[in-house]
Amino acid sequence: MNTDFVIGDPHVFIGVTLVLGGLASFAAGRGVAKSWRPLWLLALYGLPLAFAMRFLHWSLFGEPLAAPMAALIAYAWTLCAQGIAWRVTHAALVKRQYPWLAR
Repeated sequence: MNTDFVIGDPHVFIGVTLVLGGLASFAAGRGVAKSWRPLWLLALYGLPLAFAMRFLHWSLFGEPLAAPMAALIAYAWTLCAQGIAWRVTHAALVKRQYPWLAR
């Protein structure tokens, strides 16, 4: 399978989607957890993050904006990074606030 069709330039994909998008998604997941908001909000917050990643690919590197497979991969990556950050942060908050529940 041709990776140019799916993700474009692999170096750009790693830099923009995995690194920048992953860090932004991790920060968003921590923010949701720190404000004691529910997990399902990550699905809503992931959409603008995935769109922003696709926009950066398009505006800075000339890749197609409407690339459905790349957008799905970016959205899945945001959900994964946000979910990990939410779970780690939420567990730490619960442990700090309710120490008798944690073992």
